[in-house]
Amino acid sequence: MRLRKINYTYNVVIRTSMKNLFIAIFSLSILLGCNIENKPNDKKNIVISSYDNDHFISQRRLLEQGFENLDLSSESQWDSLNNITHKKVIHTKGNVLPDIRTFGWHLYSNGSSYKNYNFRMLWGLSYFSYSVEPKTGGYKSIHQWKTTALVDSAQINGCKIFLTVSNFGRNNNSIFLENPIAQKTLIDSLSSLLNLRSADGINIDFEGISKENKDDYTKFILQISRSLKQENPKYMVSLCLYATDWNDIFDIEAIDSSIDFYTLMGYDYYGSFSRTTGPVTPFKNSKTFGKGLKTSVNYYNNKGAQLSKLIVGLPYYGVEWYTKKSEMGTVVTKFRSHPPYKSIREVYLDSLKFPIQFDSKSSSSYLIIRDSNESYRQIFFEDKRSLSLKYDWIKNNKIGGVGIWALGYDDGYSRLWNLLAEKFSQEQNETIYKNQQMPDSQKPD
Repeated sequence: MRLRKINYTYNVVIRTSMKNLFIAIFSLSILLGCNIENKPNDKKNIVISSYDNDHFISQRRLLEQGFENLDLSSESQWDSLNNITHKKVIHTKGNVLPDIRTFGWHLYSNGSSYKNYNFRMLWGLSYFSYSVEPKTGGYKSIHQWKTTALVDSAQINGCKIFLTVSNFGRNNNSIFLENPIAQKTLIDSLSSLLNLRSADGINIDFEGISKENKDDYTKFILQISRSLKQENPKYMVSLCLYATDWNDIFDIEAIDSSIDFYTLMGYDYYGSFSRTTGPVTPFKNSKTFGKGLKTSVNYYNNKGAQLSKLIVGLPYYGVEWYTKKSEMGTVVTKFRSHPPYKSIREVYLDSLKFPIQFDSKSSSSYLIIRDSNESYRQIFFEDKRSLSLKYDWIKNNKIGGVGIWALGYDDGYSRLWNLLAEKFSQEQNETIYKNQQMPDSQKPD
């Protein structure tokens, strides 16, 4: 009876209009990852460090693979597909602290969810993305970059605007990085697109680069930074760093003077590729879950990346698997989905009232759901409590800032925006310290 209730409520929540039913079902199958299955493995827990660049696939890349063949040309179409309803959200007032960089990515598939963004709590925002055509350097798509009102809304509120340039996969990166003509085409194209929207710079997200192309990648980074800054000295060039740099791709010493700030993708420590369950972002090292966020930050800092130039990206999404056992770290039967925060709240917390559990080892929240006698679901995700701990650590260690992948994944809820204001706005910090009030993050979720 419980299982029927779960499935019924889930179907009700994600239901769209009859006009968009077919495309919604198609998209849902992509998001749920129905074709991705991990075979049971009785070996000891395998942590992410045991994977290399070939086995790993990020949530970003998985999502891109699912959406790249959909012929949607407007934000309203993406709104319909992803059930973005513009439910009114009241934000805690505040302006981001002058010595912190709060940064977020707006994913094109999140449509016009930006109408609910608290832009005054964002130092910068990057539109995702200019998807590189590796053979030419042109773009497969830039989605709504040329027309989106997101850019105007951000700029009016003093939020810097960036354009992410993305290229995924070993072959795609090899083809592009070994082609100087394609690189020049890309640089010229980016220069024109930045100028069109009076943007502030780019965010480079190339994933799946092989060891053989490390030097090529370094040269490309130096070239694109030099060219864009010659075009406009105010342009900023930022670079996405992997949580785990398996192939030692980033030559920080060589590129550091050409990079204005780094965005650490502090997530996907566990995901669709995992053989055992675990948190999207384990905070500390543990025997159960392996290396975590602190190790990643220390790794790049030891390579020469100053903490003040580092923005630590954190996930507004979770990971869900089927398992045969209820224990954390158990073997995965099948990967199910990367649910956004709003879906976790709407379905499992608000509707079905499942209690949130918290793992102190990884500072992560999770749910264990029993579907039958021999079937469970495990969902790991970040919420107010887990993010609060990580935000405090970022502040206390004078790290440059915090990043959000992705903005809009909490559409319709104010909790995470208000937490951002509590931790990183001048007004809220002054109120807390003067009045010694208990921060919202210390109250029950």
